[in-house]
Amino acid sequence: MKILKFFTCAMILVALASCQKHEITYNTRELDNTDAEFQLHYFEPVQRSASAYYIDSVFVNDILYSSVNGSGQLASYNAVPGGSAGRFFAVKAGEVKFTFWRGGAVVYENKATLVGGKKQNVFVYDMTKAPVVIENDFPYELDRPAATAKDWGTDSVASVRFYNFMYEEPGVPYPGKLQYQWRNDVKDASGEYVWHNVGEPVGFGQASSRAMLIVHKTTLISQGSQSIYYRILTEDGSILQTVNSSGKMTNYSDYWTATIGRAMSHIWAGVRTSKNPYAYVSQWYNK
Repeated sequence: MKILKFFTCAMILVALASCQKHEITYNTRELDNTDAEFQLHYFEPVQRSASAYYIDSVFVNDILYSSVNGSGQLASYNAVPGGSAGRFFAVKAGEVKFTFWRGGAVVYENKATLVGGKKQNVFVYDMTKAPVVIENDFPYELDRPAATAKDWGTDSVASVRFYNFMYEEPGVPYPGKLQYQWRNDVKDASGEYVWHNVGEPVGFGQASSRAMLIVHKTTLISQGSQSIYYRILTEDGSILQTVNSSGKMTNYSDYWTATIGRAMSHIWAGVRTSKNPYAYVSQWYNK
């Protein structure tokens, strides 16, 4: 019995010593105003959903940030960090080098200047050019209309921002400015749907200001969502025409489900006059 008690006490002491020797720590630190927080988007005009164009690994200043075997592959017309909304990478502000690997080879390497804070979205749109850096509008807040007895419980708001990375033909950016518009189910006195501008018209490599969407929830006891319809106008006020996936030139139109409280970015990319890659909006959730 004495031997058993001695053995048990010895094992407890070994376990306590082991805990002290193998303390689990994480290689983290607090961010400050010298850190640039960013999201990295890949919008080269390539065939959509073609895995041959996906980026296997992303290095930032020669440090691996994202990979097919790690935190995630960077798909075309998409961004990292992914997995959930509102995530950012961080790096020391200043000149930053971005390197993309695909199939065991470097396919992109270029630099951009980032500033401190949660302030930028970085867009790689051409594998021979430096990225475009667009100021992030974090925390994506807008002035909301005051609730009234008339609309209480039946509508609220979401928001959207428009980014223009569309080519007119391969290698040639669209030359004009585009006005993105939205509508819900509201009609005017003549029975026509009422369209609203998403910010101001923007040229290639630019983003509009963020706009509020009025969402009439379709299920009352819920967070609430509604299909919101979109179109794009050219500088002369006509609806932008694009070649669709069937190879036909048509007026652009689309719809997305907007959920109350969410903030979205709609990124317009591809080639307007091409069947493959055709022009298309990709939706990115900011929150």
